Amino acid sequence: MDYFPPGMTCKNCRAPVSTELCPYCGNVTGLNSAQAYMDCPELECKEANVNFWTVLFPLVFALAFTFAGGALIVVAVRGEIGADSWILWLMSLPFLAVGISSWGSVVRPVINWVLITRRGKYIEGIVCGYLDDDVTLNDRPAQIVKILVDTPNGKRYIKYQLGTADRPYGINQTIGLWVYRDRFMIDKKKEIINW
Repeated sequence: MDYFPPGMTCKNCRAPVSTELCPYCGNVTGLNSAQAYMDCPELECKEANVNFWTVLFPLVFALAFTFAGGALIVVAVRGEIGADSWILWLMSLPFLAVGISSWGSVVRPVINWVLITRRGKYIEGIVCGYLDDDVTLNDRPAQIVKILVDTPNGKRYIKYQLGTADRPYGINQTIGLWVYRDRFMIDKKKEIINW
């Protein structure tokens, strides 16, 4: 049985709606994605976003904190400072912990990108809406795009973290995706028309 919030109707055909796209006429309903009913199950989505915010920005932290932690260890081993070396070893641990976790943030999207480009399959999905991510970029929330895809087991939603505060795709727009198991990458190739 479908769930229809009281008073929510499609702007186009006036049918009761609970999702961003009307199941009757296919038009955009104007319902906020955060309040919309998930009429299909959700798939886990590991994004392969390789851009400034997902790779280069954490790379700066990875290099800086790894270097700082390593420098403290080198100073402790050489014994150039009159302080006890165990204090320098302890001081290096937080720097190394942040550096190592930052390296994980750098490597994860790159591995996903390599797997998808080598073994991925091309599919298409329909953009259903956007959600605000927990991460803010330049005082704006990063965006998660909600995409409806056809799978061998039926229709499923994925929530794809864009790694940007922009909303580059229109609601009800069909977009290309590359998929390998639970890893997804939006195909950003622009249409080229030879006149």
